[in-house]
Amino acid sequence: MRVVLTVMAAAGGALPIAAVIWGWLAIRKDYKDLVRDLTRIDEIIEAPEGTYESKDAAMFAVREPQFNMGRLTYTHEWAQRLILEQTMGDLRGPAWLAGVGVALGTSAGAMSFWL
Repeated sequence: MRVVLTVMAAAGGALPIAAVIWGWLAIRKDYKDLVRDLTRIDEIIEAPEGTYESKDAAMFAVREPQFNMGRLTYTHEWAQRLILEQTMGDLRGPAWLAGVGVALGTSAGAMSFWL
């Protein structure tokens, strides 16, 4: 019975930590993709006339905009990038603190079955 409870306590700690890591990696991937694509789109916008046959087609080849309402093209993507920048900076500390808390709680729970 002790072994089963120890495994359950370990899984109870490992799953939340895995979820935080999974979420962090997914957000980082989305952010890196947005930065790469929007940087390329900026280069296309700022390119001299005649560089591209159609700047709109070149930008759409890099990333299809979420919304396309005239001058608001890529506004959703810009806002998303800014939100991700702020979120990643603001939540880094609390995520580490939560991870340490889960690890300590899991260790204490698993050790309590054996002491």
